[in-house]
Amino acid sequence: MSELFVELFSEEIPAKLQINARNELKKNIKNFFIENQIKFNENFNVYSTPNRLVLHINKIASEIKLNSEEIRGPNVNAPDKALEGFIRSNNTTLEKIFKKSTEKGEFYFFKKESRKIKVSDLLEKNLSEILTKITWNKSMKWANYDLYWGRPLKSILAIFNKKPLNFVFNHINSSNKTFTDKSLEEGLKIFNDFDSYIKFFKQKGILIDQDLRKKIIRLMK
Repeated sequence: MSELFVELFSEEIPAKLQINARNELKKNIKNFFIENQIKFNENFNVYSTPNRLVLHINKIASEIKLNSEEIRGPNVNAPDKALEGFIRSNNTTLEKIFKKSTEKGEFYFFKKESRKIKVSDLLEKNLSEILTKITWNKSMKWANYDLYWGRPLKSILAIFNKKPLNFVFNHINSSNKTFTDKSLEEGLKIFNDFDSYIKFFKQKGILIDQDLRKKIIRLMK
């Protein structure tokens, strides 16, 4: 099983907006995994600080297996161009097309063989759309960028199984680096797993887990 770790670093986001962002990100990720039949630990966490929105799932399948399926094409009486388009869209050849009678008539069919897909490939292809689905009660648009976010978004760190995920979210390219200081944003550090990330910021006096911060504040009162 693999680990997914994503951090979105931005200018300071108010506490109420952080709560909504955590809930939205968790819901969107969960729906994506279920829809794509990806096995994962459903008891995963989304954390936040004023500058960081952090997703961590410690157990995810590395790949999924898609069973073979028959895909119906045009009716056998359709123009040749319809069959040619069906062949192109399924990236196959005429030799692999067969006819089959159904209740609605006789159609051309293509059988997709069972295959395995890397979850990392699915994440790289879909994470941008998943992030787009996060809604904000109040959002900002800045400079010439089209992105609306709670506050200006500066970087995206995305790691799957200790390797960076590469995708583009609006004007930002994901990487394995993040800013280590909100005041000195030129300071970047590479992280390859969540454990080293948590330990590093704990040493700097930054607790990523909002519930842990609340407990400490209560004890101090």
